[in-house]
Amino acid sequence: MAYKKFDDADPKVDASAVKVFGAFPQEAVRRAIQGITNRVWAGTSATAGQLLSGSCGIGGSAGFKVGSGLYLVRDGVLSTLAPQDNLLFSELGTMGTNTVAKFLICSEDGTSATCIGPGNVVDKDDYASATLAAAAAKLPDLPNGAVAVGYVTLQAPAATVLILTDGASTAAAKLGYAIGGGSTAGTATYVQLVNMPFNK
Repeated sequence: MAYKKFDDADPKVDASAVKVFGAFPQEAVRRAIQGITNRVWAGTSATAGQLLSGSCGIGGSAGFKVGSGLYLVRDGVLSTLAPQDNLLFSELGTMGTNTVAKFLICSEDGTSATCIGPGNVVDKDDYASATLAAAAAKLPDLPNGAVAVGYVTLQAPAATVLILTDGASTAAAKLGYAIGGGSTAGTATYVQLVNMPFNK
């Protein structure tokens, strides 16, 4: 006598697609999980598991900084990130007038940090406020194996194009070696991260 088990597949439904995953969906899920599990554990001045004490901010003479040492968890292994000052842009180019973009500060390997980005550059004229424009600016993807430490939201002035440079070619560099006309190079705000955020 024929019978149907409670968990038998409906014979009219082709379930073969759920048995095979392409490389892109697998990689996307793996990178999302990695971005959550690779994380800041604590400040090196504290006991692991206590509140972290590192801080992201403007560099002492240029660029950005990680203000104090951090314990990081990378692929389940505890490592450290040394304090680092004067982190410069890793990708050079320009930001147009009255734009906003986000840059990610992360540790890719070893004990050093890097600043990557921007994720996208948003024209503030397209939004009702600078706050809404900044919310539309997204972080760049976290590099494979990296730990997110913080991010910078950089606002270009209304009438000045920002030149993102590594500082090697000029002694007149301003904020993050983003060079603008006159004496301004925009404004920046900093956010400390524990892991890569979902919606930034």
